[in-house]
Amino acid sequence: MAEIVRKHKKWWILLAVVLIIVFCIFFFRVKKVTVEGNTFYSQEQMAEMFQTNVFEKNLLTFWLMDKLSLTPKLDFVREYEVSYPSPNEIHIRLYEKTIVAGIAYTNQYIYFDKDGMVLQSTDKPLENIPLFETKSLVTFTLYNKIQMEDESLLSQIMNLANLFQHYQINWDRVQFNENNEAFLYIGDIQVDLGKKTNYDEQISALSSILETAERENIGAGEIDMTNYTVKGTVIFHKREEQQNTGAKEK
Repeated sequence: MAEIVRKHKKWWILLAVVLIIVFCIFFFRVKKVTVEGNTFYSQEQMAEMFQTNVFEKNLLTFWLMDKLSLTPKLDFVREYEVSYPSPNEIHIRLYEKTIVAGIAYTNQYIYFDKDGMVLQSTDKPLENIPLFETKSLVTFTLYNKIQMEDESLLSQIMNLANLFQHYQINWDRVQFNENNEAFLYIGDIQVDLGKKTNYDEQISALSSILETAERENIGAGEIDMTNYTVKGTVIFHKREEQQNTGAKEK
């Protein structure tokens, strides 16, 4: 008799476990995934990236996977935060990697982050994203670092892109000549930067020079910083009058 009771008890426990599992499967089934902070892909595309298997389609197992860092790793995202507004909804806040600039090469526009990783490529330029213009051979794979025929030129590009971002300089484009000398264009102003491995001193000074230029509305012209030295004099060549005026770094 006791043996029969024990067997019945085991069956009841097993049945209870099965019922709990079935309840969890259906009650916590993910019905909605919302995403914010996404710019590279649509809401629908992003939701699909987070619902690729049966475990991600249940809120409880998704929560467990998130705690164990087993949820999807996205190459274009620095990190993301997950919240659960209801038993059937997952909300994801993305912090995407930031495009710092692009490279215009033939008819292709290749956009990259501060580490040179390609985040996007298009056949039309994106609005408000500054460009480096070069004739040096460029090869790339999405979410991998840009490859260039001339590695020293790539180093120049990355150095300038990160310095522009650091000093918050709003620029339009940089052109390189056959000697890899850089010419920066900001509105009607051309800045001759020359060829260097590190432009830190020039761009640091340029930040305050441009503030002065904007405040005094100096108009169109050219600034030659090819041989700039710290605290040195910067000459502005006014385009219309073709005359020089000396200006100290502020």
